[in-house]
Parts: sequence; structure tokens; C-alpha cells
Amino acid sequence: MGSSRGRGRPPKKVTQTLRTNHGDDATTVVTTPMISTVNIDEVKSVTEEKGEATTGSAETLENPKLAESSTTKETEVKNKLWVDVIGGNRNAMNVEIEEKDGESEKRFWENVLIMYVIGANLSMNAVKNYMMKAWNFVTLPEMYYNDEGFFILKFKNGEDIDTVLMKGPYTIQNKPMIILEWSHDFSMAKDMLRSIPIWIKLPNLLLPLWRVNSLGKIGSAVENPLFTDECTARKLRVSYARILVEVDVTQKLCEEVTIKDHEGRIRQQKIEYEWRPQYCERC
Repeated sequence: MGSSRGRGRPPKKVTQTLRTNHGDDATTVVTTPMISTVNIDEVKSVTEEKGEATTGSAETLENPKLAESSTTKETEVKNKLWVDVIGGNRNAMNVEIEEKDGESEKRFWENVLIMYVIGANLSMNAVKNYMMKAWNFVTLPEMYYNDEGFFILKFKNGEDIDTVLMKGPYTIQNKPMIILEWSHDFSMAKDMLRSIPIWIKLPNLLLPLWRVNSLGKIGSAVENPLFTDECTARKLRVSYARILVEVDVTQKLCEEVTIKDHEGRIRQQKIEYEWRPQYCERC
């Protein structure tokens, strides 16, 4: 076999002759170097020895190992889903939300009530038809359904909410409807299964005790008072006062309250519940 050209031999110099005419008789000959001829076998042999790539960008030629690593990482990132790429990034898990970030959403959910019916699985159409008939005294609220089994009702204003609450309680298909004020940390398990608003009656309540402050104190002895109904607030019915109280259904309900007036007189006030929840300790 014939031997190839020596690796140490310098490349052959090739010149190109240009003739420039300065007139009819004068000619200047200029010799310029041309690009050297490259032996492909030599390049291949050299790069194999060094373990370097023969093609790439300017950065590749200067630092082939860095370029090779960068190219490999880019390929891996392209082949991964975005969620997988940031999955191992701890900074992506630490998100801080400022108050201004949620201002618009807080305004959107200002006039909202949470509604659900105990022991019933109602469709949005059934609830809408009910509200059109039973709540025709207010603008029909926007309705949103949560898969946990409750509805979010967005009313036009706070006055409509007060009117709906004061005209309760309500039942659908002979099952009690529970209505709660919405809060940003509302949870079905935390807020619905234990605390339930229930209307209580205070029969034959002394007339001097019908003031808002007095009714609030009596309601606090039962649990967490929310508000009175319209007839109680306006004293349109004086045979009993009616208060909506939020109670913990896991605890025994209060049956009687001891009242001491400003003159030191003590009397027992009976508590009547319009509906008593049945609590199951297992579920």
C-alpha cells in the first residue's frame, strides 16, 4: 500500500498571478497566497486523537467539551415536559402572593354565599329553577358548582344577600338548605360538616330584651349568632324572637339559657330549634 502524505509536512504554497494593465505596454504581475489545500484524512486523524468534534460553532471550536455538554443538556430539556423540568427546582415551589395580586379576585367574590342541601345531590338546573321561584324578590345570582357538593352563589349586591338570609330558612325537596357566608379559606370538610347555621326561637322573650345587643348575647350563649330575621328586627311578631345561630353539630345543643337582667333578676329562657341536624361520628 502506498504511504500517505506526512503529517509534519507543511502545506503546499499555491500562488495566483494577477495581471494588471497600466496601459498598452505596461503589465504588473502580483502574486497572492491562496487557501491551503486540506487533507481530509489528516483532519480526521487529528480529531480522533484529541477526541474533539470537527464541526460546530465558534464556541464549539474553542471549547468543544463545554459545547458538547451544553448541547446534551439542551436536548434533554427539549425532550422533557415543562413541569418535569421545574419539578426539581425548589425555587419554583416557593411562591409568595402579595395582597395586590388578589385584589381584583377579592372584589369579584365580595357578595357571595355558599349553599348546599343536606342529604340531596342537586343539579345546577334544579337549583336555578328553585331560586327563580323562591328568590324572585332579588336579582337571580350567578351560580358556580363545586365537585364537593356545594354551590357558590354570587349576588349583585350585599342588600340582596341580607334579604335572602332574612327570609330563610329554605328547604328543597323537603331537605334543609344550608347557606353560609363565603370566606377565602372556606373548606367543605372544615366548614360544612361541623358548623351549620340553624334558626332558633326564643319563645316569650321579655320585650326589654329585644334589643340587638341583648339578642346577640343570648345567641352567643348558644353558639355563634349571625343575625335576626326581619320580623324580629322590626318587632312585627312579638310572640318569639328568631335568631340564626351557627352551631357545631358534633356538640350537644344548648336547650336553655340563664338570663340575668340589670336589676339582678334571673330567669330561664327556653331555646327551640327549627331543625336539628343528625350527626354521624363515623362520617
